[in-house]
Amino acid sequence: MSEQPEQLQPQQPNGEVAPVQDVTPVDGEEKVEEQQEVATLPPVTIRFPTPTCPRTIPKSKDSSETRDRLTIFPQPSETVQDIKLLINDWVGAYWLGPYSLRLPFVKGEDGRGIVFTKKEDLSEIRAGEKLNEWLEVQDAFAHLDEDSQRTLEVVREPYGEFTARQSVLRLLELIAPAGSTANTTSTSLALQPGSTIFESVRDGVLSSNGETQYEEVEVSLPSGRKGKGGKKELVKVKRAISNDKSHAFSDWKGDSWTSTNFGDLPFSQPPLEVTPCLRSIQISPFNPPPPHLRQLGHQLYLQVALLEGETLTIICTTRGWYVSKSNVNQFDPSPRSDNNGSISSPIHSLIDLLHSLSPLFSERISRLSPLSTEPPSLDPISTVTIPQAEPAYPWLANVPKPATSAEILRTQLAFLHTGAYGADSVDAARDWNEEIQGIRELPRTNMQERVFREKMLQKVWAEFDQAAVRAVQTVSRGDIPSINPSEDPKAHMYLQSNIFITQGDSDALNAYGHLGGDAAMRISHGKDAAGVKLLNKLDVDGLYMLGHTIVDWQGKRWICQSILPGIFSNRRKEDEEDEGTAQVVATEETDGQKKEDWVKVGESPKSSTEEEADKSAEIEAEAGLEGESENPMMIYGLDSEKPTSIHWDKSTHKLMSQIGQAQRLAAHKIKDGKGEEFEFYASSEVKGLKGTDGRRYLLDAQRLSPVDIEWLEKDYSTEKGTYPHRLAMLRPELLETFWESELKRWARGVADKAQTKKNEEASKEAGPSTTEKSDEKPEEGIAAEVEALKEEQSPAAEAAAAHRAEEEKPLDASVVGDIKQFELRFNPDAFVDQIPSKEVESDKPFLPSTVNDESDPSIKAVRDASVFLRSIAIPAVVLDVLTGNTSGLMDGASLTKHLHGRGINMRYLGHLAATIKQFSAGPDGAEKKESGHLATLKTLVIQEMIFRASKHILRSLIANLQPETSTFAISHFLNCLLGTSYNSSPSATFNPIGVSDREESPEYTKLTPESLRKSIVEEVQSRFRFSLEESVFEESLKKKQLLRELAVRFGFQLAQRDYLFDKDQDVVNGNEEERDGKKDKKAKKTKTPTVKRAHSFEAEDILTLVPVVKSTAPSVTVAEEILEAGRNTINRGSIDLGLEFMLEGLQLYENIHSVIHPEVASVYNQYSQAIHQLARLKIQQVAAAAQQEGSNTDPDQPLGLDISTALRLQRQAITIAERTLGVYHHETAGYYFNLAMLENLEGNAQQALRYFRHVLKLWDVIHGPDHAEINTVLSNAGVVLQAINETTLALALQKQAYESTLSLFGDAHIQTGQSLHQLTQSHFLSGDMASALTTSEKALTIFNARLGEDHSQTKEVKKNVDLLRAVIDNVEKQKERNEQLKKESQERLKAAKERLSLGSNVAGKRRLGSTLTGVNGTNGVRIVDPATLAAAAAAAGHPIDINGQVPAGGSTATEGGAPVADGSDVGARGTESVEELVRFIQGQQVPSASAAKRGKNALRGKRRTGAKR
Repeated sequence: MSEQPEQLQPQQPNGEVAPVQDVTPVDGEEKVEEQQEVATLPPVTIRFPTPTCPRTIPKSKDSSETRDRLTIFPQPSETVQDIKLLINDWVGAYWLGPYSLRLPFVKGEDGRGIVFTKKEDLSEIRAGEKLNEWLEVQDAFAHLDEDSQRTLEVVREPYGEFTARQSVLRLLELIAPAGSTANTTSTSLALQPGSTIFESVRDGVLSSNGETQYEEVEVSLPSGRKGKGGKKELVKVKRAISNDKSHAFSDWKGDSWTSTNFGDLPFSQPPLEVTPCLRSIQISPFNPPPPHLRQLGHQLYLQVALLEGETLTIICTTRGWYVSKSNVNQFDPSPRSDNNGSISSPIHSLIDLLHSLSPLFSERISRLSPLSTEPPSLDPISTVTIPQAEPAYPWLANVPKPATSAEILRTQLAFLHTGAYGADSVDAARDWNEEIQGIRELPRTNMQERVFREKMLQKVWAEFDQAAVRAVQTVSRGDIPSINPSEDPKAHMYLQSNIFITQGDSDALNAYGHLGGDAAMRISHGKDAAGVKLLNKLDVDGLYMLGHTIVDWQGKRWICQSILPGIFSNRRKEDEEDEGTAQVVATEETDGQKKEDWVKVGESPKSSTEEEADKSAEIEAEAGLEGESENPMMIYGLDSEKPTSIHWDKSTHKLMSQIGQAQRLAAHKIKDGKGEEFEFYASSEVKGLKGTDGRRYLLDAQRLSPVDIEWLEKDYSTEKGTYPHRLAMLRPELLETFWESELKRWARGVADKAQTKKNEEASKEAGPSTTEKSDEKPEEGIAAEVEALKEEQSPAAEAAAAHRAEEEKPLDASVVGDIKQFELRFNPDAFVDQIPSKEVESDKPFLPSTVNDESDPSIKAVRDASVFLRSIAIPAVVLDVLTGNTSGLMDGASLTKHLHGRGINMRYLGHLAATIKQFSAGPDGAEKKESGHLATLKTLVIQEMIFRASKHILRSLIANLQPETSTFAISHFLNCLLGTSYNSSPSATFNPIGVSDREESPEYTKLTPESLRKSIVEEVQSRFRFSLEESVFEESLKKKQLLRELAVRFGFQLAQRDYLFDKDQDVVNGNEEERDGKKDKKAKKTKTPTVKRAHSFEAEDILTLVPVVKSTAPSVTVAEEILEAGRNTINRGSIDLGLEFMLEGLQLYENIHSVIHPEVASVYNQYSQAIHQLARLKIQQVAAAAQQEGSNTDPDQPLGLDISTALRLQRQAITIAERTLGVYHHETAGYYFNLAMLENLEGNAQQALRYFRHVLKLWDVIHGPDHAEINTVLSNAGVVLQAINETTLALALQKQAYESTLSLFGDAHIQTGQSLHQLTQSHFLSGDMASALTTSEKALTIFNARLGEDHSQTKEVKKNVDLLRAVIDNVEKQKERNEQLKKESQERLKAAKERLSLGSNVAGKRRLGSTLTGVNGTNGVRIVDPATLAAAAAAAGHPIDINGQVPAGGSTATEGGAPVADGSDVGARGTESVEELVRFIQGQQVPSASAAKRGKNALRGKRRTGAKR
């Protein structure tokens, strides 16, 4: 990371960090060199022209700060364009029109500026001439010495139509920023895109029911007029206010779980209030300029309405902008005269002109960025437009009121961006394929080139995805005719914006008939997209992939691809031309002439002999086919049009070997129809095509992974049904896991052989030895935790644990040898079904594979991997959940991501549920009900199966419906699935469009709750091989959570309201109006009668359907490498260097993805987690060092970690995640929890509690109650409350966490013991020693049974029990001692009173505290006030009451009590000698050892405070 001064960091253009120079070496040597280079780059001063209007640039508060120049510290790789981006955001240059940067003019001999530098490409850098925008800054000053001053001048440039349009767009950015009330020109695919609520949560402005609290504030705005008319305007605005609560849990009710109503959930924060700077701005209807005026320099006409009430027509000419005499109806291009009658020349800047025309414009814009000196009320990261990632659309949304606003400029934005006045002037659409492949061919020899290449690739992929969605919507609406209208409508293909669009779920051409038809085709396209993404990640030089995106919308799957060059041309003719061109190239190269032809794009240099061999191999392969090939572009792979034909190309095969090496694919032979063999690495169905641009493209990448043969043989066809398709593949993640497992097994075998040989040699020399002990010790150490749990585990759990222990047994690497000796590769063509020949009749739609000889290791490996999936991978997932090693499984999306990461396909959900049942059995194998983590996982699995079955059914219902009819179908489907408890017989509504009298009722009208449940049960049985009981729908179905999953993952938005799932819900239609009526007084006057809804869902509740996009853009490899290097460096102990590496990788992510991207949020979270884990580790080390005898370690010493940076990044991660993933997303919830822990670590208890409270709300919405991780949140919140002395509330939270844990896990689980241990802390701090001892004894019982007496945690709990018993024993002994002292003191006082009454007959009548006078001095007796006596006793350390008795609570310091303050005047007089009383009190004083002991040895346990270190 650059070591520039911190104040210089904002000088980076657009807030981006320039690419880091080669930093891949972990030792950091090149990194240090780069830091020195950056640090020594001299500053550059930029000089600006002066605006015409003095109000354009606000005066600086600091008189020493000038606004006519700016000094920057650029990095060497920054270009002139980067500098201009920085200039545009500076307060002294925001107003500029088109300009260029130039070196100061120095006249040369030819009259022009002198030439400073001549580059190799013959370009010159001259003084006073425009610098190329792609020129690097360091090259511009290459002629200067290091100590010379570097200056650039901003020079105005003449206007063209493009720069005129850009000036208008720049003005809109300033006066109507994104996320503000002034921005009315944005359009989106759905409602409330990219919304966030983080700042409302952070500031505590959300009430307990989720609503934001506001207050009305009057803000004075100057009118801008001079004289008496210059009064200030008073504008009432709403401002969010923080709740008047001491902390976020002050209103917590811990008796039961309270679910949040949908109508109260916050989904967005209010937009930024911006007062308008102009009444309106639009492109004048007088556009375009007529030819004779364009000849005079007219570029654009703009109509602007000022706040002062004047409407102007402003004309842009080559020289600048001026106000014409035109009005709304009549055009007059003549300049308008000023008040003094003179005509001023055009002003170069549009913003400068508006400043001179409107004082109110100047006043209003001065409150906006970049002019405002006040910090923005909202973080820019929460309001700026999302540049690359797809924004998240909330699944609940409010309909805007009014539905839309009048904004003429919204319809003119297309012109401002394109300049097209009509269809004839629209430029040709972007050539997506050439853009993508051209960027892939950019150089990548160093870090800077790699970063630039990756940034451009990610940008073009994101833009392709956005264009694909727009194209799909256009096609789906029927606006674009198909290019093959004569074929079956299901086989129609479309061309829009140079994107090739086909339907992905209808096998109209019967290409997948042997695999399952439509179902197989849909899956095939999904696998194909995954394969393209994998190939994009591998990025093999010389192989190209088309732009590829899948869009699921309104029940249909659309495949969007860039156009393969030559796909629509005369292929046969061009193929012959290609052959002739290749021969000419070969001849020229043979003659020794170097000529780079387009045929050679992306290929490595070859000799002419190799080229001819490649071509001859291709020609020979084609010559062996029957007749001429129907697809001359195809050069590699099995021809799908002729299954017996195989194309092969040596160059392509050589490139495919790199993919085979990366994916561990074996080279294997495939025979064609004539018996000739060809070698492949990937499946022969992966096709290679050569476009007319000479590039080799790979298509049909779905078979990069081998077949799941075990599923096809055992689960495809059963007595209960047939699986929908035969395209069952193994995931790449599983192959990697299996390969690592086999590698460990191979290494163990090698090590065992070496050890056996070593033992045999040793036995020959020294006789018999005990070799068995050495074999057993490692296994015992690894399986210690599992052994502790062995008593209550099922046989299946024990078997999985034993396999895990065996795999993790440590190995002696010295005896393993070279890992390259291990060889395991997979044959992707093994067990692949064949298409039956038309000549041969067959009762099956497919023929069995001929590649099935399992004596071949690559084929056997496919079988073994398939078995590994069932027998090892699935039980390993359940084992990790059982032992608590898996966290974050909140919903179906998180479960899917977790299973895919472990290589498990979702078709194995039924097997996963059966494995959970096996793991829940007793030690004898008897069936038992699932509990704890397994019960939660089982619920999630069943819910996910129901969701996926429902999604398939719903998709089939709405696939062929009109958009307006889809809302009726979805609402009726939801009523049948989720609303039966409210209305058991929902009725469907269908409104015919009326285009035909024969319009039939669609399928959804026949749907009933009974038929839907039956269909779901059948789907679950067919797709997951699981028998679902219908009782699940009424007993355990989480309706709210299933509704959210359907909306988010199927893609539709619901109106935000409280939906009725049961009849007893006291909610009626119109509750939103009542809730709004409380806020708005006007609403109370128009009360609408509340009408009870007939169904849970109505058609108007479905607001819109949202496209679900599956992109093929891969992750960023260059940043991943540096981030991984940082992690490895930290693991090796170099913490500071590792964190610097992680920060550099993080900055590369920001640079490539433009910050607002889910990947950036993920790496922010990873860095913050690393800081948190390191901080906890250091705290433990410091605490351990401080407890050692003789240690002078300060427990409050600084940790040496940048926690403030981690906090800032974690906060930004949440905002980015909410905007790109969703406000109620499982990853967002994880980020909030991590932020709460970090805030607690930094000592920000109030903030931590706010985030913990919000995390509980997220759990409620995403999962619902009864999850072990909810108890973790409650427990952590309780610990924070203890730190701020809220012991009562902390105890309530810990009790709720314990009760929930007890109900989930039972009274003997280790989790329950942990919860009891936490509860002990709360009881102790609240002073309830008896309860603390009881809970601690229960915890000790559990730990003894589950972990054993020798476990460290058991010992810790035992010490707590002993300590608590000692404290309570001391309290009991002190009570007995107090009773004895009380009795003795009463006897002494009684004797003293008697002695006193005998010695004096007047003393008793004297006032309290008076001294006896005239009494014989030998007596030495005083009358002492009982209050004085009590005060003296207290001072002596042994309090007594005013009666002379020891109070009941006076000596219970061990119970946390304080000495009782005596303020009472009730009691009897007592007389005694002062000396005797003092001796009496001191003589009875017994030092309290228990109190001292407890103060030194506080209750052991987990860290209870989050105090700042």
